[in-house]
Amino acid sequence: MAEQRTMEKKASYRVLVSGHRNPDIDSLASAVAVAELRRRQGQADITALCPGVLPERARYLFERFGIKPPPSRNDVYTRVRDIMKPATPISAGTTLFDAVGKLRESGRQQLPVIAADGRFLGMLSGLALLSNLLDIGNDAGRGLTGRRIHSSIQLIQQVLEAEVLTADKTQDFQVYVAAMNLDSFSEHLPSTANHELAVIVGDRPEIHLRVLHRRMRLMIVTGNRPVDPLIVEAAARDKVSILLTGFDSATVIRRLKFSVPVEFSRFPEDQLCLSPRDRLRDVRNRVLNSVDDLVPVVDEAGLLSGVVLKNAFDQPPPFRMILVDHNEIEQSLPGVEEIPVIEVIDHHRIGMPPTAAPIRFTADVVGSTCTLVAMMFRSAGESLPAGLAGLLLGGIVSDTLLLRSPTTAELDRRMCDWLTKIAGVQPEELMDELLRIDSPLAAKPAHDVIHGDRKDYSDGRFRFSLAQVEESNLELLRQRRDELLAEMKKLLDEEQLDFVGLLVTDAVRETSELLITGCGELIRNLPYAAVAENLFVLPGVLSRKKQLLPQILAITATLQDQG
Repeated sequence: MAEQRTMEKKASYRVLVSGHRNPDIDSLASAVAVAELRRRQGQADITALCPGVLPERARYLFERFGIKPPPSRNDVYTRVRDIMKPATPISAGTTLFDAVGKLRESGRQQLPVIAADGRFLGMLSGLALLSNLLDIGNDAGRGLTGRRIHSSIQLIQQVLEAEVLTADKTQDFQVYVAAMNLDSFSEHLPSTANHELAVIVGDRPEIHLRVLHRRMRLMIVTGNRPVDPLIVEAAARDKVSILLTGFDSATVIRRLKFSVPVEFSRFPEDQLCLSPRDRLRDVRNRVLNSVDDLVPVVDEAGLLSGVVLKNAFDQPPPFRMILVDHNEIEQSLPGVEEIPVIEVIDHHRIGMPPTAAPIRFTADVVGSTCTLVAMMFRSAGESLPAGLAGLLLGGIVSDTLLLRSPTTAELDRRMCDWLTKIAGVQPEELMDELLRIDSPLAAKPAHDVIHGDRKDYSDGRFRFSLAQVEESNLELLRQRRDELLAEMKKLLDEEQLDFVGLLVTDAVRETSELLITGCGELIRNLPYAAVAENLFVLPGVLSRKKQLLPQILAITATLQDQG
């Protein structure tokens, strides 16, 4: 056991505990209790789930015993959000020079670029960077051989590691190098747009004066050569910025092109982006066929949520599943077929496919999965809080119909007695409270009655569905017979089933009635008395699993033998 706990602590995956679709009290209470037990035994990251909508009676029990109900999930497909990593984005105002450094430090081929508000702008890669710098001949002339750069005094200062003698907002600059004599240089300058001119010059006072005379925007003095204080004073007065850098003119020219903020880069228009909600199965091929090793994840608002590494698609799923109160994949949440199942706790027939590795499997002929879970706590010597004991007691009471169901075993009774002492509530009291919660036939639409506690089965060529509700007034079934039949026939057509049945059970009077539609030959062979068309009375029948299902399977087997 100690070794097992150590292994569980080291596990890097997250464990999900789930009952069957159309959850009932037994499956929900079992899931929550199993998650608590395994958490105590060392499984740190484990969560119980509610497969779909939390039933009203279950909601009542969770509130009564002060336990937070499990979060609802409609599937357990692995999604992009489950494997994405935090991004290390480049901010839009970062210079290309610093962006190159970030790329080098990351060891990645590309990194995402985001605006100040977190919006995703694009992916910057070495290839994209080179493409931007070599963008020769465009109208703006911003290519590597062009004069124009779009930057700011502050960014240029950063790239040139310069001292600001006089300094402002981002704008376009046309860069000239004062390598000629004064007259030739003056002739070389354009006669207009002085506010866009940036001049690179060394220790040449006559050029300094000409720059002031023309009131150019920026003068970059190379080699850390001193500038006459009078020129600095005049430059400040005329709003001419002066930067003093230790680099030579050739280095300054190269670095200036890298002072452009990355937000002005050209990003690929066909960039592959994923949504946090994308299922891996839906985007796998697109990612694996992409040349990118890093894919951005962008939400509906256009904000960068994270990144996904291509090799993450080659890794095992980040989840493991524990199934309670069922074991057949068809009854599980969609997506469970993609996740390794590591444990099953159930009291139904065994119908799950083979597993790739050994798993824990707890099954017994009892009336409630909560009975098995309570026994697991007791066998492990783990104490049960009163609230959790009450929840498990509610599961046993509801699933065994107050220990009156034919599925009830001696272990159910023993665990019921044990839980009663811990919870401080009597089973009869709980059952009475649950029956008063709501009348499904009086309060719920036909769709909810049929789908609330419905289980699907397959037996050879027959596919069918059996729903069950508990009701103290069976007359309501007769009153709503036509409405319920219409909903059942709709289900029959939509899912191409052979037949659909609704078992309405009165636990107090220990009787049920069955409304059924579909395969006429099967209906004619039912061993029950008909009280109306498609409606049968089943005295003493309380269990769908142990009493009704075996009768149905016997008939389907006979029909298949007959061909």
